[in-house]
Amino acid sequence: MYDKLKIGNRKTIFSPAIDSNGYLQDKYGANGKSNNPTQFPSVSFELEWEPIINAKSYAIIFEDFDACEVVGFPFIHWIVANIKTNKLIENQSYNDFKKWDKKSFYPNDILWQGHNSSVNKTLVANNKENQNLSGILPEGFTSQEDINSLMYFGPYPPNKEHLYSLTVYGLSDDVQNLEYITDFQNNKKEKINKPFYAGDLLQAINNKIVGSHTILFKYKKAG
Repeated sequence: MYDKLKIGNRKTIFSPAIDSNGYLQDKYGANGKSNNPTQFPSVSFELEWEPIINAKSYAIIFEDFDACEVVGFPFIHWIVANIKTNKLIENQSYNDFKKWDKKSFYPNDILWQGHNSSVNKTLVANNKENQNLSGILPEGFTSQEDINSLMYFGPYPPNKEHLYSLTVYGLSDDVQNLEYITDFQNNKKEKINKPFYAGDLLQAINNKIVGSHTILFKYKKAG
């Protein structure tokens, strides 16, 4: 089914963690082992891309559209802003998460990370396995603590190998100037210097995108 797609490393965006067949190494998802004391696989992979002309900063959205077959909607694995160079190092997501004091605004020297789909506080609370969790996903894919959804969640395809999409957006402005509307009626705005959601990030960067790079890769079935 993937024969006609360009899967794997490109000249414009690439990672040593993705092999010549377009597979992300086990280490960075459900089939790997990690020293990070986290509920889910949280070792983010090294990634590099060609600098985008006129970009002052970058943002990333990493998604699994094949999750629609499993849970009914795409699974957001990682959303990031405040990327100042054209490269991320291995495990940067978790390491920067540890640097944040979990109380104040994000400092300027770390990645600003939003909630992935394991967020356990949603308006539609339908966790039939554990009523203490108010998220909609099964307990196995829901963070025990909401704050732990603010980092990389490695691939975890439960039914078969999945195809993943990661897009780097080049932005014409510094992250400190990015805002999104929280109340359209009263035009109330917030900056993304504290935990945010994918919709907030997309809204904040909407008129700031000067270019993008997308990489597609596969990950083998969990287990």
